[in-house]
Amino acid sequence: FAYESAAAFEADALGRDIRRTHGVAIEVLTGPDIVAFDAALSPHLSHLVLLPEQGHCPNPLRLSRALAARLREEGARFVAGTVNGFETVGGRVTRVRTDTEPIDADAVIVAAGAHSKPLAAQLGNSVPLETERGYHAMLASAGVAPRIPVASGEGKNFVTPMEEGLRIAGTVELAGLYAPPDYRRADALLDKAKRLLPGLTASNVERWMGHRPSLPDSLPVIGRSQRAANAFLAFGHGHVGLTAAAPTGAIVADLVEGRTPFMDVSPFSAARFS
Repeated sequence: FAYESAAAFEADALGRDIRRTHGVAIEVLTGPDIVAFDAALSPHLSHLVLLPEQGHCPNPLRLSRALAARLREEGARFVAGTVNGFETVGGRVTRVRTDTEPIDADAVIVAAGAHSKPLAAQLGNSVPLETERGYHAMLASAGVAPRIPVASGEGKNFVTPMEEGLRIAGTVELAGLYAPPDYRRADALLDKAKRLLPGLTASNVERWMGHRPSLPDSLPVIGRSQRAANAFLAFGHGHVGLTAAAPTGAIVADLVEGRTPFMDVSPFSAARFS
């Protein structure tokens, strides 16, 4: 986290305190130590807060494809299509209706991200899911890149080195699933990024908009559906979908198999919105 002033650094003290309470390692650099750590960063920064034990995924698409390939090797079958509804008998889902083929089911997990709300509703769960639209600009030739992902303490925009270039991301836009993108938001991120990286050159820019599935209390929905005993919900992770995917998968696998998960999932129940 890079700060341009001591006031902005102090304003984020609560976040650092929470992280330390949960055992997150934190180092704070000031003055010339910042440029010594990473010469790409602006010499005008007052504080740089490092989280040395953290990491990042430089290519989420390649990771997803690798996981899908592993699943196919283990016998999983992928069907591309749109789910239209569910057939239930005796309080259990027996079949999933799609626009390509019906799929018989022993268990169903709704994990459709920002598109999960109507599917969950068909299974008796009313959740106030909203899409937090986020933008990024990908620079294939940025001219400069930080050693590690850097967030602006003032603007909360992120600069992340990726396999395909430099990704500049941030902002929240509440505009639903179907409003057209407003790529002026991506362009604004470029201007902010130059405050962190003075040597930045914005050539070969690819602009993108995506949907974060978010809920008002910032907690996901994880647990059993209220209408079908063999239907489960796993969505609404907001800004931390990639981070929370693996533990959510472990929890849902336990629930499907009738095992007790490694943590109490009652706070994540869809019933909290009833």
